[in-house]
Amino acid sequence: MSPSVIPILIAAFLSAILSGLGVGSAGIFVLYLTLIAGFPQPEAQALNLLFFLLSAGAALLLHIRERRIPLRVVLFLAACAVPGALVGSYLVRVLDPALIRKLFGGMLIVTGLPSLLRGKREKREQQD
Repeated sequence: MSPSVIPILIAAFLSAILSGLGVGSAGIFVLYLTLIAGFPQPEAQALNLLFFLLSAGAALLLHIRERRIPLRVVLFLAACAVPGALVGSYLVRVLDPALIRKLFGGMLIVTGLPSLLRGKREKREQQD
């Protein structure tokens, strides 16, 4: 195993822990792959998808065993997820990687900002 693989394995392991907790770890792993490991954005996203299938699949087995997943919701989500994934896969092939990177960064800001603001608001409320 080459030394450059070890940090990727560590980042993948930590992202998998977050994924098992239900935290959206995709952003963290894609950021690591692009900014630190030097992967192009489309490759990083493709690797992340495979990684997500494996890590989420393992966590999913535990949730299925605990009967925490309602089948009707799964069918509805699948009806939305499959076409959405096909459209997203097509867009990755036709869009400029720089645009994909900007869209991904924007998505991280839009999804992360409410958590950041909520944390600051809760901290102020605790001080009052």
